[in-house]
Amino acid sequence: MTAIQDTEQLAHIVFRNAAEGIAITDPQGRILAVNGAFTALTGYTASEAVGCTPAILQSGRHGREFYARMWLALQDEGRWQGEIWNRRKNGEVYPEWLSISTVRDEAGGVLNYVGVFTDISHIMAEQEKLRDLAYHDPLTRLPNRMLLRDRFEQAARRTLRDARQLAVLMIEATPQGKVPNDAFLIGAAQRLAAHVRETDTIARYGENEFLVLIEGIDGPRDASVTADQLLAALEQPLAVDGRDVYATASVGISLYPLDGYTLDDLATAADAAMLQARAQQRHGYHFYSAEMTAFANERAAIERQLRRAIANNALELHFQPQFDVSGGAVVGVEALVRWTDPELGVVDPEHFVPIAEDNGLIHPLGEWVMRKAFAQQAAWQAAGIAPPVLSINISARQLARIDFVDSIAALVAEAGISPRTLEFEFRESVLSDVAYVVPALEALDRMGIRLSIDGFGTGFSPLGNLKTLPISKLNIDRSFVSGIGSDQGNDTIVRTVLGVAHTLGLRVIAEGVETEAQAKFLREQGCDEFQGHLFGEAVSGDEFARNFARNFAPPRD
Repeated sequence: MTAIQDTEQLAHIVFRNAAEGIAITDPQGRILAVNGAFTALTGYTASEAVGCTPAILQSGRHGREFYARMWLALQDEGRWQGEIWNRRKNGEVYPEWLSISTVRDEAGGVLNYVGVFTDISHIMAEQEKLRDLAYHDPLTRLPNRMLLRDRFEQAARRTLRDARQLAVLMIEATPQGKVPNDAFLIGAAQRLAAHVRETDTIARYGENEFLVLIEGIDGPRDASVTADQLLAALEQPLAVDGRDVYATASVGISLYPLDGYTLDDLATAADAAMLQARAQQRHGYHFYSAEMTAFANERAAIERQLRRAIANNALELHFQPQFDVSGGAVVGVEALVRWTDPELGVVDPEHFVPIAEDNGLIHPLGEWVMRKAFAQQAAWQAAGIAPPVLSINISARQLARIDFVDSIAALVAEAGISPRTLEFEFRESVLSDVAYVVPALEALDRMGIRLSIDGFGTGFSPLGNLKTLPISKLNIDRSFVSGIGSDQGNDTIVRTVLGVAHTLGLRVIAEGVETEAQAKFLREQGCDEFQGHLFGEAVSGDEFARNFARNFAPPRD
């Protein structure tokens, strides 16, 4: 048998036994051959499919423009791949990952099209399960703080656009008498949820606390009407374990943007008002009454002093090591900005970074961080003690700038470091609008910079984006890590994140690891890297080199 015959026989064996469905068409798109996996996945036998076009699989979920873009890519680039919904012979619609390649002759003419696809419904089901676990309270099934934060950000934008107000109601509900608290909370949650509008959001916020976002109001009176309605709803007995249970509630109300600009500020204000309501009268409500100038003045002071600190090089960078789970070697370091102001004292990054994003200071702040971090990496490199990877957080606002990639290239060249030693971390929300991030992320990837998703599980991102974008690592958010061992639903989330990530061939790092119990659980679940106070705190560049340089892992390709 000749080599050509051997090759043809091998190709036939691969075609017949491949786990992926394969269809080969002629230049006009008529199916010439399918393999066994095609039949198993679609329900169409070879005799039924051959002679037809792939249109027999169309689900109706994609319009003409979708298929036009697909064929344009095949003509221009010779290939197309992406997530697509198709229909089996039995009518079931399912998601698949499809890759189509063009086969040409020596003259460049089209001979065939080859489509290879896999059913990804199980992966999407895992993603949906993850979303549900991540964004809903496991007891009451109401939105939790993460989903609430996302809803608030959307509501706040609409409120400013429409020149209306947004009310935040903090409700503390307690049963009268001794009853199982979980059963009581489920009943209270159902009662409250039935008395808010579909456009509003109610979430579980604490042990016996619920937080309600009331959109589109014109002033305090509208908020007080809703508070009265919710209090009246809880005056009616709740069925708990087969008996009627009465509840006592206190409601605190804050208003956006009068009492604050962030959910944390408004929740704090509403909580203070709720405590006043509880102290003054049971089963009543109270508005937050602090002067709005105090908040505005504090925000203005932070902005003014931050601008001055950036200009005067008065910020600091600290570096926190990242460890390999299996051997304990240092595989990387994260650069973290720190600020101690002469007037304001220590200002937490979670406080001043959002302000910088709002007023545009994130651009000079981000450039300062990268310039200092790159210079430190260059100094370590010159001393022969550079960590394998230097990780830096990048804001979505920075990524949106047209000149962002060019500025990175210039800063890297200025520092004289290899971009392959860098890793950029982005919040998951960046993936919600891939139209503008794809070119930048792909350009960074071509430079050799690693890309990771920070705080994975706290935002919304289509699974297909993780498959198609050049992401190499997911960071489990510290809020999930801190909850390990204290909540079964939280543990399930962590397991699911790890399972999804490893299915997609991504490494996973757990942030905020502070106890041996957390480390043990993560290690048992197959986590790849650790970061947190248990292994090493964020320290200066010199101290980092002294403490960890002897334990660096060799660079990864």
